Amino acid sequence: MSSSRASRLGGIGEAFSDQNFRIYTIGSLLSWLSFFVQAVAMAWTAWQLTQSTLWLAVIGLLDMLPNVILLPFGGALADRYDRFRIVIAAYAAALVQALILAILAQSGTLTIGLLACLAFLHGVIHSFSVPGAYGMLPRFVARERLSSAIAVNAAYTQVAIFAGPALGGWIILHHGTAAAFSTNAAGYAVFLVMALFLRTPADYVPPSPSGRSIIGDIADGVRYIGGHSGIRALLMLMLLGDAMSSAIYQMLPAIAVDLAGMGSEGTGVVGMSSLLSAAGLGATVAALWLAHGGAAAATAGRVLWAFLAFGLGVAVLGLIQGLAAAMAVMAFLGIANELRRTATVSILQSSVREELRGRVMSTQFLLQRAAGGLGTILVGSAATLTGLRVPLVALALISVAVGCFALRHRRRITSAFDG
Repeated sequence: MSSSRASRLGGIGEAFSDQNFRIYTIGSLLSWLSFFVQAVAMAWTAWQLTQSTLWLAVIGLLDMLPNVILLPFGGALADRYDRFRIVIAAYAAALVQALILAILAQSGTLTIGLLACLAFLHGVIHSFSVPGAYGMLPRFVARERLSSAIAVNAAYTQVAIFAGPALGGWIILHHGTAAAFSTNAAGYAVFLVMALFLRTPADYVPPSPSGRSIIGDIADGVRYIGGHSGIRALLMLMLLGDAMSSAIYQMLPAIAVDLAGMGSEGTGVVGMSSLLSAAGLGATVAALWLAHGGAAAATAGRVLWAFLAFGLGVAVLGLIQGLAAAMAVMAFLGIANELRRTATVSILQSSVREELRGRVMSTQFLLQRAAGGLGTILVGSAATLTGLRVPLVALALISVAVGCFALRHRRRITSAFDG
């Protein structure tokens, strides 16, 4: 990429001027997209098998539960050993898990019990892959381009959270759930192939192990987070934000039927795919804007405003009726959620020391997953009694109140990341 073109593209151009980052992006983006294709396929399969919002919540909870137990150990291992090797081993296991889902779905033998077991296995695998993946870029990207690469990687990774489910809805509609699970297997296969072409820069220095026990390393990470007021504040906002966003995406089959008015099974898939596509479009616009700005575009102040906007959008989603209105709100939610999540991840990755990155980012993902599981189970179980509107609006109003409180203290939060 020429220097003039790179300068016009801002942070995007700076990151993609690194050959390793271009190679890594192909595998990483495709594997993240297919990861979320499988997530929506698992939710839709659970809905088809049970027609129960409670089972939708249970499948999401089983996928999250291993993270609560194993992510701290995954983060400590990522700071002790070669993160690249950890990711390769975990992605190979994830490819096998996706193939098993595809075979069972294609043969018509995938039961809710088997789906639950495979959801739990999925959570175990990614308790180790995620901490390693968050620390991969310093292993391969030149130091002078690292901050821009982190910002761009955070942007397209978060886009996958929206675009992946949208793609999953389209694949399920036209080709069925077996094809969606096969897509995830293919995504991991592409990553493993692209990884063969990555080369470690000559000036890369791996972080030195602390010499402490695994438990001691975990405790050091907890103390570091607890002592950083800015990180504490952003993680608390991420807890509430992901409780809402995970509940929305896990409940999308029911949202398409109950709130958007797409009553039959066939139109329900169309409605779900349309809502996912609208959110994916909004997220893509926001991510491109953040990526162009590079690391400088991700600020704590923007996280606070985006969090407040997301809470307001969820409240509106719980009050409206009809597919067109729901799509418009989902597009807005895609923008707000992308801004708050990507900016948070970019800030954390850029501000944390290399030898602590695995533990801090695994803690971030652990809290994100725990909040998502809790939000999903609360909304899903409450919806069986009151319908979806009441729990969605209630959670949104709590988040709006917290967002207003955080904005009152924004100077203290933003100053924690200065310098």
